[in-house]
Amino acid sequence: MVHRDKIPSYHIGEIKKKKAAAADFEFYRFEYFVSDIDHLKHPHRHDHFALFFVTGGQGEHLIDFKSYELRARRVFLIAPGQVHAWQRFQGVTGFVLLFTKEFFTLTLQYKELRAYLFFNNIYRHAYLDLEKEEEAHLERLLLDVEREHLHPRSYSQHIIRGYINIILFELSAVYEKAMPAAADNHVIDSRLRELEMLVEKNFRKCHLVADYAAMLHVTPNYLNAICKKHKGKPAGEFIRDRVMLEARRLLTHSDRTITQIAYDLGFEDNSYFGRFFRKYGGMTPASFRESLHQ
Repeated sequence: MVHRDKIPSYHIGEIKKKKAAAADFEFYRFEYFVSDIDHLKHPHRHDHFALFFVTGGQGEHLIDFKSYELRARRVFLIAPGQVHAWQRFQGVTGFVLLFTKEFFTLTLQYKELRAYLFFNNIYRHAYLDLEKEEEAHLERLLLDVEREHLHPRSYSQHIIRGYINIILFELSAVYEKAMPAAADNHVIDSRLRELEMLVEKNFRKCHLVADYAAMLHVTPNYLNAICKKHKGKPAGEFIRDRVMLEARRLLTHSDRTITQIAYDLGFEDNSYFGRFFRKYGGMTPASFRESLHQ
C-alpha cells in the first residue's frame, strides 16, 4: 500500500500558486504574497529558510500545533522542515524573504545557518517582536533588498547575500537581548550547537546519546553535562524531544499507519515505538491521533 503524506514540501518556485521558475531566492511584499496562497493555508514544509516581517494588519500563523497572532513589528523565521500554515489574513502588510542554504553559503560559508538561535526549530521562540527603532531599521534593510531585487539590470546575488547576512546578525542581536536566558542556553558551548545540527540531520536513525557523542568525539557523560548545564536537561531528553516532535507531526498531518511512522523514525519494533510515545507523550500514538478528532 502506498501511503499519502499530507505534509507537502514546497520549493521557492512553488510558494505562489502561479509557479515561478526554479529559484533559490525570492522577495515579496506581504500584501502580494497573500494574494494566491490558498495551498499554504494547510500544514506544509519548505525546503528553504523564510523570514516573514509583519508591518500591519491582522491574521494567524500556525506553527507546530500552536497558533500565533500576526501583528505589526512581528517577525517569524521558519527553518527548512518546519511545519506551519497561514490561518487568516486581514489587511496584512510587510515583507517576505525566502532563500536556500545553498544561496546563502555560496560565498558566506563561515556560519552554519542553523547556528542562529531563531532557526533552531525545536526550542526557539516562534517569533520576535521589535521595538520601533528596530522595526524601522529592519524595514530599511528589507527595502534595500527590494531595491536591489527590482534593479533594472539583473540583481547582484553578492549584494543580496550581504543584506541577508546583515539582517540575520541584526535579528540575532535582538533575539539575544529579548531572551537572554535562551541565548545563554544555546551559544555558550560550540559543542552544543554542533549537537543541535547533528540531531536535526540524524534523529530518524540515531536515538542514543552514545551515537552523537561518537560523532562529536566526546564522551556521553560530557555531552550530558553540557546539555544539563546549558539546556537544563540531559542529552537523551534533548534527542527524544526532537523524535517526539516529528512523531506528532506525522500522526497529525499524514495518513501513514503507526507502523509506517515507527519505521520512518527508526523504530524497528512497532511496540517499542508505542511504549516510547506513551512514556514521553502521556498516551499511545493511536490515542493521540484519535484525540485530534475530538
